[in-house]
Amino acid sequence: MSLKIHANKLDVNRRLEISAVIEFIASYRRLFGGWPTLVDMPKPPEPDFIIKLDSREVGIEVAHLYGSERDARLLLGHSRPEESALQARVAHAMIPLNIRVPFELNRILSQKATKAYPRSTWLLIRNAYPLWEKADFEMCRETITIPRDHPFEQIWLLCHQQSTSGMLRLFPFDY
Repeated sequence: MSLKIHANKLDVNRRLEISAVIEFIASYRRLFGGWPTLVDMPKPPEPDFIIKLDSREVGIEVAHLYGSERDARLLLGHSRPEESALQARVAHAMIPLNIRVPFELNRILSQKATKAYPRSTWLLIRNAYPLWEKADFEMCRETITIPRDHPFEQIWLLCHQQSTSGMLRLFPFDY
């Protein structure tokens, strides 16, 4: 079965999610072999996507990490006029990236942990913050907090928007 996607009929967020799951499938193939395929794009309460992995179907819930909500607005072209003021830019720049990025990642993990899915589901978080890559996440691994009670069988982090720096499995913990 082949899933047909009409990208011109989708909003920007959905197109970003599709791009993330395609990057994940390609990265997964490079790392583990096999041939995971995109099967469906169901509606809630289902996860964002269904992939077929070997003979089993797995849900994939997608989230994007931008460093902060302000960074997300800036990167997506939705910045607010008050955020462009020198004082606001300086105040934001004063928050070190090794605090800002893990804090936002932990916020996403906490928020996604409150959801429930009707099938086995993996969480995929795609880092869209251009100043961070896999080595940065590895250095701050101890500050990443996986909520104790979450609905995910696995949690993956694509460490760069085009997955050029690789990916990490955050849960279950690899090492």
